[in-house]
Amino acid sequence: MTKSLPQSLNRRAAQLLMTGLATIALAGCGVMESDADKVADPLTPDQSKAQVMDAAHEIVSALKLDVVEAAFWHASCNDQGDPPFRGQMRVAYPPAASFAESDAQIAGMVQQLRDAGWVGDPDFHSHGTALTKNNVVAVFGPQNVSTPNREIELFGECRDTTTTKDTKGPVEPVTVA
Repeated sequence: MTKSLPQSLNRRAAQLLMTGLATIALAGCGVMESDADKVADPLTPDQSKAQVMDAAHEIVSALKLDVVEAAFWHASCNDQGDPPFRGQMRVAYPPAASFAESDAQIAGMVQQLRDAGWVGDPDFHSHGTALTKNNVVAVFGPQNVSTPNREIELFGECRDTTTTKDTKGPVEPVTVA
């Protein structure tokens, strides 16, 4: 046979439960807030574009790459498509005659950029080689059979708090020389 708790204890348990649920709900709201309000020293959309464009120009010039195609876009730094955003771009260049030759060429390009002040980025996980300089990450993707060209992808800082889902614009072709 079970004994029932005095009514005052039932009320107290209910109050504690409600307080706990309210605390969890309020904490959850904080988790759902945008990261944009946590960005120190935000960038404008033009600055976030210039950040990766300047890095692309430096890489293309230093490596004397034959650029086949280049494109820029503003990318959200989260899965919801909310601010902050960053400048991101892709620079495509011709494939090598073989995978082995491509690997050797990329290793040489990476070393050349290291000599110019780019450093490895152990915090950036990718299938390619990631280098960073001036807070931009450049990823040299390996040559593969599913794409006609090799690519370098550049990622700027997640500091553009002005761009939104509605204002990010389309992917735009750019000239990098």
